[in-house]
Amino acid sequence: MIEALYIAETGMNSQQELIEVISNNIANVSTPGFKSSDVNFVDLVYQTNPGIHHAQSSAQLQTQGIGVATTEQMVNFERGDLKQTGNPFDIAINGKGFLAVETQNGDLAYTRAGRLRVDDDGYLVSSQGQRLSGHIQLPPDVTNVTFTSSGSVLVRVDSSAQLVEIGQLELVNFNNPQGLKRLGNNLYAATEQAGQPNFSAPGENGIGQIVQGFTELSNVSMNEEMVNLMLAQRGYQLNARIIQVSDQVLETINNLRR
Repeated sequence: MIEALYIAETGMNSQQELIEVISNNIANVSTPGFKSSDVNFVDLVYQTNPGIHHAQSSAQLQTQGIGVATTEQMVNFERGDLKQTGNPFDIAINGKGFLAVETQNGDLAYTRAGRLRVDDDGYLVSSQGQRLSGHIQLPPDVTNVTFTSSGSVLVRVDSSAQLVEIGQLELVNFNNPQGLKRLGNNLYAATEQAGQPNFSAPGENGIGQIVQGFTELSNVSMNEEMVNLMLAQRGYQLNARIIQVSDQVLETINNLRR
């Protein structure tokens, strides 16, 4: 009966972690480019029941599980819906791939949020102010900016009718995107588990294409999250009930011994 208390505790802890992940998904339902997470559950190791060890052969020994645990959180990298904004500096990736940006310490980070802007020095930066890895700088007299599906950055200078290419956007893909480390602010860091970053032009090597004037919405499904939330809440309640019943049984046993 003591084991039942510990088993129920592992169940409550696991359901609590699931509720926290679901809460974070729902909170970011309006965050452009956000990718939802899920939790994997695994049963813990089994131990031989010592109370029946002497009565059975080794081939017939009964084992008893000792609870549940959560493994790593899995990120769902499916593309979210594309929303037209009309802003020429909004770009979405229609397919696989990430934009590479430079963090404050000089390292590269990766994002799906393509809401770009221009900093004080004329460089294209993310919505958080990180410069794109290609260091694309716009001339001060630009009147029009065009991002092609293949990543070329074209600008019109002053009253010129011709578009001039000033840079090329590159996208990054990983053999195992699930291995990326979340940094916050829609940024991911490369890890050994994710593999080496593979830079390619949009539309090549299985990488998606650039769509100008659109932004990628969160891929959180509210219907799915609400169902998962109800299941997690019910699982938490049932494990709490197990603790309550186990406590009542232990109290009864203690009373019988008096």
